Amino acid sequence: MIYRPLGNTGKEISAIGIGCMRFYPEEYKKGPEKPAEILLRAREMGINYFDTAPYYCEDHSEDIVGYAVSQMKEKPYVSTKCSLGMAKTADEAYARVEKSLERLKMDKITVYNLWCIKTMEEYQEMLRPGGLYDGVLRAQEDGLIEHICCSVHIDGKGLAEIAADGRMASVTLGYNALNFAYRREGIEACYNAGLGVVIMNPLAGGLLPQHPDKFDFIRNSPDETIVQASLRFLLGQKEITAALPGPANIAELEECVSAVENVQEVTRERLAALSKQLTRELDTLCTGCAYCDDCPEGIPVPEFLDAYNMKLLEEDPDALANRIKWQWGLQPELAAKCTRCGVCERLCTQKLPVMDRLAEIARLV
Repeated sequence: MIYRPLGNTGKEISAIGIGCMRFYPEEYKKGPEKPAEILLRAREMGINYFDTAPYYCEDHSEDIVGYAVSQMKEKPYVSTKCSLGMAKTADEAYARVEKSLERLKMDKITVYNLWCIKTMEEYQEMLRPGGLYDGVLRAQEDGLIEHICCSVHIDGKGLAEIAADGRMASVTLGYNALNFAYRREGIEACYNAGLGVVIMNPLAGGLLPQHPDKFDFIRNSPDETIVQASLRFLLGQKEITAALPGPANIAELEECVSAVENVQEVTRERLAALSKQLTRELDTLCTGCAYCDDCPEGIPVPEFLDAYNMKLLEEDPDALANRIKWQWGLQPELAAKCTRCGVCERLCTQKLPVMDRLAEIARLV
């Protein structure tokens, strides 16, 4: 395993961490034991950074991590989170920290993230006196948190502002072989400011391995898998501390860990060459975070956005309709129920035109 400094925190974390978001529902609903096996194996393989959050895996993820950590002799670093939707006052934020500690079975949380920052207005709201940040800061002063960090879905300019603000020790953001050309400015700003840079969605929510032929251009050699190539692409950039794939089983975990072998520097020339392979449409693929799954009309928005990916990826005009019918078993007429209330777009971490896509699905299918 490769270990890298997490910014200026004094800690070194494994270049491959674990995003604890994509365990199988049929397993975690029975208890934490089965998904915890993945984390225990990860620790054996040298991984020492686990990223979780309340509400991941239908609010089971922190319990899974806590169960696994309680069985480890050498404890890992653990990251969890709190958003404005969970806590707006300092007291609410402090209570959230205490609840996460209880679930994680830990005395202190290594990294506590201000979560899901989509705009600078949201960041400023977190920082207002008596707000979320003050509660997290008090928890840090009381010894419940080691490092205050943030998890963002924001443009490069906003990232640069957050980095310059000096309050955050590291930043976690979505960055991968699909969107790097449009988001690298923010990565460089954080690195230059001395922040750790942790990458979520390194496999674009599974889109990269699901379409290996489409993304063959990121391979360095024919014997590389897309998973290996995608992770090596990230780890070959000096600005990046660690990547957080979300393996759902041990075979996926071991494939991810194998990517630390033969990591080579990704030069600016290679970045420029790869960027020519991208189109703006690829940066707008839905990565399946499902935060938008709160439609007042009951529309299964994440499933429809997944199907819309097929329109962007496939040359077959029937791909979208087939995905809706055979993958999700949905009636496309459901998309026409959209009232354009805007809830989905406010929740979307990628700022996708969700309502327009639903309307297009209703017209096309």
